[in-house]
Amino acid sequence: MRLKTSSILLLLVPLFSLVSSAILGLDFGEKFTKAVLLAPGVPFELVLTDEGKRKDLSGISIKSNGNNNKIERVYGSQTGSLCTRFPQTCLLDIKSLLGKSIEDPQVQEYAHQHPGLKLVSDNTRSNSIKFDLGYDNDSYIFTVEEIVAMGLAEIKARAISDLESNPTALPIAEDVVVSIPAFASPATRQAYLDSLQLAGFSNILGLVDDGSAIALNYVSNKKLQKSDYTGIKEYHIVYDMGAGSTRATLFSFTPLKNGTIIVELESIGYDESFGGRKLTSSIHDVLTEKFLELFKLQHTDITPKISARLFEAAEKAKIILSANNDYRISLESIYDDRDFKTSISREEFEEINSDLVSKITDPIITAIEDASIPLKDIKSIILHGGSTRIPFVQKHLTTLVGEDRISKSVNADESCALGTTLKGLRLKTKFTKSTEIELIEKSYHNYEINVNDSRKEGVVYAKGARISEPTKIELGKISNSNSIDIGLYEDDKLIKSYQFEDLSLKAKKLNCKSKEEIVIFGTFAIDNNKLFDLTKVELECVSKKQKSSGGFFDKFLKKDSEEKVEEEEEEEVEELVEPQIDVNDTSNATNKTSSSKTKKSSIRLSIPVTVTIPKPTYTGIKPISKTTKERLLSKLKFLDEQDEIAIKLEHVKNLLEGQCYELRNHIESNEDILLEELSSVDLIDFRSTISDFIEWLEFESDNASVEDVLEKITHINEAKKKLDSIISLVNTDLSYESFKDLHSKASDLMLKVEELTLELAAEVEQIKEKFSKEGFDYTKESSKVKTHSIGNGKDNLLNLSQIIPDYKTVVEEVADLVASEKAYKSHNKQKLYEFYQSLVNGIHSIEQGIENILSHHKESQELLSDRLEKLVYRRVQQEYRKKLKELEKAEAEEKAAEAKQAESEDPEIEIEEEDEEEEQQQQEQQQEEEETESPEVEVEVEAENENDSEIEHDEL
Repeated sequence: MRLKTSSILLLLVPLFSLVSSAILGLDFGEKFTKAVLLAPGVPFELVLTDEGKRKDLSGISIKSNGNNNKIERVYGSQTGSLCTRFPQTCLLDIKSLLGKSIEDPQVQEYAHQHPGLKLVSDNTRSNSIKFDLGYDNDSYIFTVEEIVAMGLAEIKARAISDLESNPTALPIAEDVVVSIPAFASPATRQAYLDSLQLAGFSNILGLVDDGSAIALNYVSNKKLQKSDYTGIKEYHIVYDMGAGSTRATLFSFTPLKNGTIIVELESIGYDESFGGRKLTSSIHDVLTEKFLELFKLQHTDITPKISARLFEAAEKAKIILSANNDYRISLESIYDDRDFKTSISREEFEEINSDLVSKITDPIITAIEDASIPLKDIKSIILHGGSTRIPFVQKHLTTLVGEDRISKSVNADESCALGTTLKGLRLKTKFTKSTEIELIEKSYHNYEINVNDSRKEGVVYAKGARISEPTKIELGKISNSNSIDIGLYEDDKLIKSYQFEDLSLKAKKLNCKSKEEIVIFGTFAIDNNKLFDLTKVELECVSKKQKSSGGFFDKFLKKDSEEKVEEEEEEEVEELVEPQIDVNDTSNATNKTSSSKTKKSSIRLSIPVTVTIPKPTYTGIKPISKTTKERLLSKLKFLDEQDEIAIKLEHVKNLLEGQCYELRNHIESNEDILLEELSSVDLIDFRSTISDFIEWLEFESDNASVEDVLEKITHINEAKKKLDSIISLVNTDLSYESFKDLHSKASDLMLKVEELTLELAAEVEQIKEKFSKEGFDYTKESSKVKTHSIGNGKDNLLNLSQIIPDYKTVVEEVADLVASEKAYKSHNKQKLYEFYQSLVNGIHSIEQGIENILSHHKESQELLSDRLEKLVYRRVQQEYRKKLKELEKAEAEEKAAEAKQAESEDPEIEIEEEDEEEEQQQQEQQQEEEETESPEVEVEVEAENENDSEIEHDEL
C-alpha cells in the first residue's frame, strides 16, 4: 500500500537512497498480522497473503500427516475450517502467551478459551509455556517462541517473493522491526527477540511501542500549512483496542516555526486482559448456556470441537452486531447429528457486557492522570484496532469525550504497521535533519538498581523521563568488597542480577596515586527494544577529595567533573605510589622517593580497567539459551524441508490428477480411432487404470511419497504414448505403394550419403595437396582448424557415422519386405508401422546430419584456405625481412669502415654522427612506408600470430 498523502513520501525521499536492502515492518497482532515492505522501488507496500488479503490470521495449524508421523503446517487464513474440525492442532491468539509462565492468570484464561490445546510447563525456563499436540512425539512439542517464529518466517518468505518480482530491489529481508505493546514486560520483549531470531532474521532493528508507531504515522500523514507551524503544543490519545488488550497512548504534537515537528510520548494507560476476545468470550458463554439448555447437557459434555464451533459463531456474531441489530446463528450437525439454531441481539450483547464499561474508558483516564493533563485539553481520541469498530465501544468513548473528539483519521488496521516501518527506517539510517519529525520517547516505568542488596532512593531512569544516552553510575569502592552483586529492577520488580567475583585481580592493572582510591562504575542503558541492562563495568582511580560522602546513587559522573579531578590530581602529584588493594582495609600505603627526577618521570594517565560482564541470573522467564536456540533452529529447518517436500508432493499430485483427466478426455475424443486397433475391453482397461489413480489420489495418497506419485505419472505417460502411437498408426498410410515410395526415398538418401562422402574427401585431398605444395604440414594446421569448430561439425559427423550402419540394415530389411506385394501383406499392421516409423525417423536424422556436415565442411575449408594464404604471405614477409637485415648489416659495416677512415682524417666527428643519425632515421621511415603498403594483410598476420602460439611474433 502506498500512503495516500504526499507529505510522508517527500519527507522520506532523502532516506530512500540510504536503504539498500528491504526493511520489513510487522504489526504482530493478537488476531491478525500486517506486514509492510520498504525498499528501493517498494515504498511502504503491504505484504499480501497468497489469497491477496492485506492482513493474515495470526495463527497456524500443526497436525500429523497420516501415519508417517510427518508434520503438516498450514498458516494464517489458509487454516479455514481446520480450527473447528481439529481444534487440538490450531494455535491462535498466542501473542498473549509470550514471556508468560504457565501459572499466569492470563494463561489460565487462554486455556479456557482454547480447550482443545494442551499447555505444559517448561521447567528448564522457569515454567514457561509449551504446546503438546498429543502425538506422543517430542517433535510435536513446541515453545511459544517456536510457534511465533513459524508465522514470522512464513511472512518473511512472502516478502522475499515480493522483492524477487521487483527488478529494482534486492531479494533480501533481514532488517525487521516489530510493534509491541508498551506495557510488555522484559521477559515478553526478550521472547519477541528470540522468536525473530528463530524466524531467521539476522538484523533486528528494534521493538517499537505500538502507540508510538501509530502516533508517528498519524503525524506523518497530517497535512500542515505554513501557518500551522506555530509552536503550540496539542495533545492526542491513540486508543488502540485489539483482540487481546486495550491501550491508550497520550502524545503531544508540536509544529515548530523552524519546520521541525516534535512528537512527544507523554504517558500510557492499558488493560492487558481486556480486548475484542473478551467480548467474543461473553457471547460464547451465552451461546454455551443456550446450547446446554437445548440439548439438556452438562458443561462436561461439551467437547473441544463443539466449543471451537461456538467460539467461531460468537466471533461472527460480534462482527455482525457491529453493523446489524441482531444475528441468527445456525450450526448444522453440531451434536448427535442435530442442528443448533438461536439468535442474539445487539441489545442483548451490550447488556451482558455492561459490567465491562469501565474497562473501555479506564486506560484513557489512567493516561491523562499519569501525565497530569486534564481531559478537556485532549484534542482527539484516535481510534485504532479492529475492536474499536464495535458500536458498544464507540458509544462509551463518545460518552467520555464527546463525539466531536473521536477521530478516525488513521487506518484502523494498517496504521501501526506503517508507523512501525517508518520507525524502522529511522533506526536503520540514523538520518536526522532540522525539518523532519523528532520523536521523543519516555520511560513508562521506573528503572532502578541495587548493589549488594543495598536499595537506596534514586533511579537510573525515572518514570516519565526521556530515554537518553547510557548512564554511568558510581557503584562503590573496591576496597570495601572483593565481589559485587548488581540487581536490575523495573517498577520494584527484580528483572535479573549480575554477580562479579575477584575484582581485586582486575584492580591490580591500575596504578592509582596515594590520594586516590579504586571505585567501581557501571554503565546502564535502555536499548531500541526498551530493555534495561548493564552494558559496561569499569574500575577507575578516583581522588578522595572529589568523592562525595553519600551512597552510589548520590552522584552521576559527568565529563566536566572528570576533567577537574584529573587536573587537581596532576597538581598534587609529589610521589609515586603503588595501590595497596585490600578489600578489608580502607587505608592506603605509600611508597615515597626522594628524587625529584623520579617524581617528574612517574607522571602517568589513569586508564580505567573494563571488567567482563558475567551471565545474568534471571528471576522470571529467561531467554532461550544459545544451545537450545541452535537445536530449535535445526528443528525448524527440518520442518521447512518437510514443507518443501509437501509442496512438491502437492504439485506432483495435482500434475497426476490433471494428466489423468487429460488422458480420459483424450480417449473419449479419439474413441472411434482407437477402436480400430483396440478392443472395447482394452479401452475399458485404460479407463479403469485412470479411475483407480484418481480414486487413489482422493482416498489413499495421504501417506504417499513424491516417488510414489511420480511412478504413477510415468505409468500415465506411457499409456498416453501407447495410445498416441495407435492413433498415429491408424492415421498413417501403410499401403504397399506408399511403402515402396518411402523405401525408394531412403535408398536414394543412402546413395546421396556415399556420393557426398566421396565428394567431401576429394575436396579435402585438394586442399591437402595445396599445403604440401607450399611445404606446410596439413595435419598440424588442420588440427588447429578442427578445434575451432569441434563442437559443431565433428559431433554431427560422429552422430551420422553411428546412424548410417543401423539405418542401412533397416533399409535392407525393408527392401526384402517390399520385394513382393504378397510378402508385404503377410506382415501385421503393427510390424509395418514400426518399419515405417524407423524409415521416417532415419530420413529426418540423416537429412539433418547432412545439412550440419555440409555447413561444417564449408567452414573448415574456408578456414584452411585462409590459413594457407596467411602462411604463404608470412613466409614472403620473413624472406623480405631477412634480405633487408642482410642489406642493413652490409651498409652498417661499410659505414663503420668509412667512419673509421674519416675519423683519422677529419676531427669533426660530431657533424658526421649527426649525418649518420639523420640517414638512419630516413632508412627507418622508408622501411615503415614499405611495410604499410598492405595494412590489411599485416592486421591479418598479427591476428593469426595471436592465435598461433607456435609461430614467433613478428613486429612489422
